[in-house]
Formats: sequence, C-alpha cells, structure tokens
Amino acid sequence: MRLVRSDPAGGTPDLLAMLRQMRPALLAFFLRRLHDRTLAEDLVQDMFVRISGMDGRVAGNPEGYIFQTAANLLRDHVRREATRVRYIQSWAEDGSADVDTFDAERLLAARQSVGCVATTLATLPDRTRQIFILYRLENLQRKAIAAAFGISVSAVEKHIAKAMQALLANAEERR
Repeated sequence: MRLVRSDPAGGTPDLLAMLRQMRPALLAFFLRRLHDRTLAEDLVQDMFVRISGMDGRVAGNPEGYIFQTAANLLRDHVRREATRVRYIQSWAEDGSADVDTFDAERLLAARQSVGCVATTLATLPDRTRQIFILYRLENLQRKAIAAAFGISVSAVEKHIAKAMQALLANAEERR
C-alpha cells in the first residue's frame, strides 16, 4: 500500500500530508526502539517540525524518505543521549561535585538581596530608575540612553551615579 497524495500543481507527493497518515507507523517505529512513549511522541513531533521546514515535496520514494529521516532523528537522539551520559559521568568522576550547591540559607539571602535592590530602585525618581535599568540591566550605552531621554551623556552618568549611591547606602545599612 502506497500512501501517496499528490500536490495538485506538480503531481509530487505532499510529505506533510503523508507524515500525518504515517504518524501511527512512525510512533511504532520509535516505540520499538526506545520503549518510551513520551520520547517517541517527541521524536514524531520533531519529524513534523523537520518536514514542515522543507518545501514539502520529494521525488522518488517519499515513504522511504520519511523513514530515513526518522532513522536519522533516532540516531541523533542516541548520540546526544550518549554525550549527555558521558558528560555526567566525567563530571561525577572529575571531582566537580565540589561545586557550591545552593542551600536554602544562601537562596533566601539572595532573594532578600534582590528584594532590597528592587525596593531601593523603587524609591528612586522615575527617570533615574529608568536610566539605571537601561544601563545596568539592558546594557544600553550611555550615549544611546542620553539620546532616548534627550539629555546629555553627563546627565545620564549623574543619574547612574545617584542610583549606585542609593544601592551602596542600602547595602551598608544591611550589614
């Protein structure tokens, strides 16, 4: 049985339509090899993404093309998984387990610190806060900020300095 749908314009098979018809067969193909339904569904979805990114037509044996693409996806998955496993093993054997882990106390301190920064920024004048956020968080150049606000670069630097002073004063209070 050949699942060929022709494109009305060119008479060549429409791969996406064929892929929809062949979905159960592709799912079975992946399930037989992976024994994981979720992963098989993901790979079938990857097939749709890969095929939809093409012009949707192929000459010759379209079913063969679809299954060859499936085999390639499976091979890529196995390679990525093997690389991931090797990385995890080397990480564990390398003694990299000495890396700092986030404990509850450090996480709480970090959240409080961010909260204090947000509170301090909220107390600043609106323009100073906006300029500081654009400079520090959005990484905009002082010159671009000056142009956006219609002020001089020197004025932008003064706003940034004012915000930094407020943040430093807040940090000193917390100590």
